Amino acid sequence: MTHLTSRRRFRLQRRWFVAGLGGLAALGPVRLARATGNPKVVVIGAGVAGLSASKTLSAEGVEHVVIEAADRIGGRIYTESSTFGTPCDVGAHWLHNGETNPLVPFARRSGIDVYEAGEVEGLFADGRWLEGDAEEEIWDEVDDAESAINRAVDRDRDVSLRSVMDSDTSPLAAFLVGAYEHAASVGSLSTIDWDRQEEGTDMFHDGALGSLAAAWGAEVPVQFNTAATRVDWSSRGVKVQTSSGTIEADAVIVTVPTSVLARGAIKFGHDLPQETSRAIGDLPLGSYNHIILQMSGNPFDVEEDTMLCYAGNGGTAGLLVNAGGSGLTYFDVAGDFGAKLTRQGEGAMVEFARAALQDMLGADGLTSLTKAKAFPWEANPLAGGAYTAARPGRARARERLKRPVADRLFFAGEATSISKPATLDGAIAEGARAARVAADEVT
Repeated sequence: MTHLTSRRRFRLQRRWFVAGLGGLAALGPVRLARATGNPKVVVIGAGVAGLSASKTLSAEGVEHVVIEAADRIGGRIYTESSTFGTPCDVGAHWLHNGETNPLVPFARRSGIDVYEAGEVEGLFADGRWLEGDAEEEIWDEVDDAESAINRAVDRDRDVSLRSVMDSDTSPLAAFLVGAYEHAASVGSLSTIDWDRQEEGTDMFHDGALGSLAAAWGAEVPVQFNTAATRVDWSSRGVKVQTSSGTIEADAVIVTVPTSVLARGAIKFGHDLPQETSRAIGDLPLGSYNHIILQMSGNPFDVEEDTMLCYAGNGGTAGLLVNAGGSGLTYFDVAGDFGAKLTRQGEGAMVEFARAALQDMLGADGLTSLTKAKAFPWEANPLAGGAYTAARPGRARARERLKRPVADRLFFAGEATSISKPATLDGAIAEGARAARVAADEVT
């Protein structure tokens, strides 16, 4: 493929919820305040919000325990190496908000190169690479849609993106505005929630993000393979029933995804307040999944980390070509189409990617493909999706979910972030916030 030229600076913010908060980087190594008897606080979940909560509680000198249903830390940030013989991020991959992201200075202290990401370099639709007026028309549609959304936000209208966009907006432009960034399609996205994400510099680093995040949280002691099944806050303190027994404490911080809570994987007694339960339901996890392609040579004829977007064969996708020079291309499906494709199974996901390669590159696209595998997070019972997107009319759900319950039950994660929802940045900040509030209550 040739003639790729960057036409617009596209506002790519979330791309698998990876942004950061610099304040936590200052914590550095801390004295771990792990409980020897009954802890003061139980932290449920060892994703970045739970790890952040533990770091903050340790800095405050509060005895606590972190429990995790899986056998690893990181949650939806995970690197695996077995499929392709090289590390690949099956979840989060980008470092957004590089100016304040705690993993950026952490990586640099570790001698790992961090560099600025590029822009969307090519658009494919209607069976061809778009150039000239055809390409400009797509970006004009994006501009028009974002202007309409901003006008709605200025009027404090919490409605769906689709309701304020032109009815004839193309599928590719709608994908760029909605699902590619937010994991939900424009009909399922709140205008107010869409507008909340702070902007910053998008960055990559040498290596895989999941491994970097795991190293950042390695100092946190975690009880693995310990699933919380019930939180009883009906009397003084809390009792957390787990697959390994019951833990009594003064407070609990719940950092598991809202989808896990919504399906009742953790029971609560007493029942949660109505506003809390409603907030959980109003913040579903969207669909954003990688189909990772291992390709020989350079069939796209582009530099590593080149971003492309595709519309065809009844769907849309975003590509990150030859990520970090690894030979792996991240072929990402998201939103309504991505969710439908994911429900059809990994085979259907890979087949769509193969059809798109042939569409974009002809026969060379398939002959250069050596291996492909899809990683559907909806199928993971400890995740159930990518990251949260507030339903239209429900943007205030984040404020409701972050309110303490009886001063001893706290929810934290990207779902409770007001200014940086759906990002690692928001998750880290919210874990620290909940830990500080909990520490004030138990000390």
